[in-house]
Formats: sequence, structure tokens, C-alpha cells
Amino acid sequence: MCVVIFFPRMVRDLIHRVAEAVGRRSRRVADKLERLRQGIDEAHASVIAFNSPSGWLTLFWATILSAPSHANKLLAGYVALRALGLHANFVDILLVQTLVMFLLYFAPTPGASGIGEVLSAAVMSSYVPRELTPIYILVWRLTLTYFTLAFGFFVFSTWVRRGLRAIDQGAVAEPAG
Repeated sequence: MCVVIFFPRMVRDLIHRVAEAVGRRSRRVADKLERLRQGIDEAHASVIAFNSPSGWLTLFWATILSAPSHANKLLAGYVALRALGLHANFVDILLVQTLVMFLLYFAPTPGASGIGEVLSAAVMSSYVPRELTPIYILVWRLTLTYFTLAFGFFVFSTWVRRGLRAIDQGAVAEPAG
């Protein structure tokens, strides 16, 4: 990626050369590669636009703004422990939850259903007594997914209602002609 970002012209030219070499062998492939060339040129223009001060500033702000998105995932285990009245070192739980979230990216099921619960229970077994594991998993999944969905639904529905009111007010303000 660094080569693409810092040397976009070189990468574009290399891909064009490979496309030309492949296109010389087959006319049918050459026609398809022409569309590929257009896509390569568009991607090159996008990389050039990104590799500017405003592009890097946008990346910086996107990184900062992604923190709340990941905070609920990394803090879910600690919140669940505290909800059960269990005390553990915050940093330890944060590191364990980071491991769990990293491993869940490789889960083959949508949303890591089932695997997430088993993995979290296994990893947190040294902090959660066996008899509290089911309730821990329930609180963990609520914090991780369902509370986040509920909050997102609330925010989104508020935005939609505001937008619909603005449309209604715009329609009322326009004189019928």
C-alpha cells in the first residue's frame, strides 16, 4: 500500500504495461483490458487526490472518529464484568477484549455468532466464575451489539424525522401555482 500511495504513477504505469502485454495475446482480452485501464486511471486520480494535505487530514480525522466505534467493542468485557459486580484490572480486560475482537474478524459466521460467545467465555474464564458465565455472555453480547444497535436506531430515526420535517416544511412553504 505504501508503494501505491507514495509512487502512484509508477504503479499505474506498471499495471498498464502488464495489461498491454496480456492484451497482445488475445483481442477479446484486450477489449476487456481497456475498461481495466480506465479503472486504473480513475484509481490513480483518487490516490493522487488522497496523497494531499487535505487527504491526510481526512485520514487523521477518520482515525480519531473511529475510536467510539471500537470503544464499545473493547470495553464490552469490562462493562459486563462490572455489571456482574466482578472486579478486574481494566488494562488486562482491555487487552483480552482486543484479542477477542481481533480473533472475531476471522470467524466464518456472520457477526461471529456463537463463536464470539464461546471465545469470550473461554478467554474470560479466568475472570468470570463458571456459574456466572451465561449471564456474563448475555451482558457482553448486549453491550457489544444490541445496545449499540438501539442507540444507532435512535440516532438514525431522529435524523430521518428531522429530514422528513424539513421536506414537509419545504413543501408547505412553496406556493401552489
